[in-house]
Amino acid sequence: MKIIEFFKFFKAVKRIREVSFIFIKHGFYQFVISIGLSRYFIFKKYLKKTYYISDAEEAPPEVRLRVALEELGPTFIKLGQMASQEISILPAQYINELKKLQDNVRLTFAKNFQIKEIIKSGLGKNIEDIFLEFDELPIASASIAQVHKAVLRDGTKVAVKIKKPNAAKVIREDLDVLYFMVKIVREPARELFHIDNIDELYYEFSKNIKAELNFLQEAGYTDKIRKANINTETVVIPKIFWEYSTDSILVEEFIEGIKISDKNELLKKGYNLKKILDIFLEYFFNQIFLIGFFNADPHPGNIFVLNESEIGVIDHGLVGNLTKNTRQKALKYLIDFLKEDYDGAANDFIEICLAELSEKEEQDFKHDLMEFIDSVSVKPFRDIYSSELLLETLKIAKKHNITVPSELNLLFKALLSIESIAKILDPSFTFNNLNFYDFAESKISGKEKVKFIRESFFSKLKSYGDFIADFPKKAEKILRKMSEDNFSIEFIHKGLDGLIDGIEKASKRLMIGLLLSALIISSAILMFLGSRPAMGWMETMGTAGWILGMLYLFVLLIKGLK
Repeated sequence: MKIIEFFKFFKAVKRIREVSFIFIKHGFYQFVISIGLSRYFIFKKYLKKTYYISDAEEAPPEVRLRVALEELGPTFIKLGQMASQEISILPAQYINELKKLQDNVRLTFAKNFQIKEIIKSGLGKNIEDIFLEFDELPIASASIAQVHKAVLRDGTKVAVKIKKPNAAKVIREDLDVLYFMVKIVREPARELFHIDNIDELYYEFSKNIKAELNFLQEAGYTDKIRKANINTETVVIPKIFWEYSTDSILVEEFIEGIKISDKNELLKKGYNLKKILDIFLEYFFNQIFLIGFFNADPHPGNIFVLNESEIGVIDHGLVGNLTKNTRQKALKYLIDFLKEDYDGAANDFIEICLAELSEKEEQDFKHDLMEFIDSVSVKPFRDIYSSELLLETLKIAKKHNITVPSELNLLFKALLSIESIAKILDPSFTFNNLNFYDFAESKISGKEKVKFIRESFFSKLKSYGDFIADFPKKAEKILRKMSEDNFSIEFIHKGLDGLIDGIEKASKRLMIGLLLSALIISSAILMFLGSRPAMGWMETMGTAGWILGMLYLFVLLIKGLK
């Protein structure tokens, strides 16, 4: 361990203990012991008795887990939000409870005097010089930031997102703590929960939460998505006010409506939920498959229904970016998958990942994929998430050493969120009962289809043309190397290790046998010559050499019989 890492670890131990205390307080004593966090306590047997169990012990374990994460602060709340997307790891009741961390988080918020200081230091102006009105109480308070409703001096209603004081510092310190905790729980996670990619999950989480700390990055993403939005009549993306935005302050157009998750309120208004669902799906599929730049972490708290024909989407802190080629292949993969052409879908997936598999490796991958699909097909229809099957493909691919592009990982997780929101409006919804092929076809205009076919044809024609054009040069290069005796072919043998070891052992035995024979023969000659007068020393040497030779021969014979 490096010196800097050692000091970070020494500092992290106190926080690891604090994390353990809070989990124990909420009734997770056995969990703390099982995953190895108890190693940082000298008197482990008194650990349970020393720290009281809160009243939350009467609540179900999933509720206690959510409350514990809230108490641990912003980093662990974000961790819970990420865990709520891991459908194949956690039971449904945990998923549903952790989803509450998206909106209903019990957190303190910055006071008015702190807000004024943040705005003054960030924008160089007093709050009164920028805003005509500013609501002191936030309309939303999440793990990293809080949002206030305000009115600019020109009368424009805006949402002001302010990073909480010390949030960045706390998160960076907790990421160091999680780094060491991951090392501790790696083996228990694999054995108890069958999670073998915990390091990968940590690095993905760390990267995403660091990105969310920079509001200017979110502003840039929002602005780009707003300009690229082709559903302007049905979907509103807030305008960014750059002159009032920094890495800690984000001022954007205020979107007022009913949260898409508030189904009862939508029904009270008499809204057609099917129509809202269609608008929602059309927007996100257009973003993903036509534009290729999309919100990779949509959740119900950030989508508002403005009226029956219009929705608003906010919070673009995490986005995905798909190349045109990846979009086309991913769309084909989804269509094949949802048509239950799993063999074709597996081929599409391998092509997207640019994986080079032998015939046996390819068949093994397809077998494992089908085995998983069969295992979940027994679940009730309304509990099946098509996107869960897609996410499991990533794990099966990892098991078969297929490197999955990061953008594909983001796409599948976004589809999981999209399907979860769709289920709020229609509990029986899955991508399977949506005629995805017809849906995708209806969203792509005839002009786009012709353009796609033409571009695909000319792309393939160009690749063949490039191959034919380059062939003479490559052939000439090979022939030149052969004529200059500078041409070599490398052979890689497989399965010959045993034969090579056998040959090496036989060679060693032959060499020992020759040396032993030489020793015995030379000793016999010395014994013969030593029988003459005054040559007794030769006889002694010969006798000794002969005895040693025979003893060694005897040892070799014994070893050979074993």
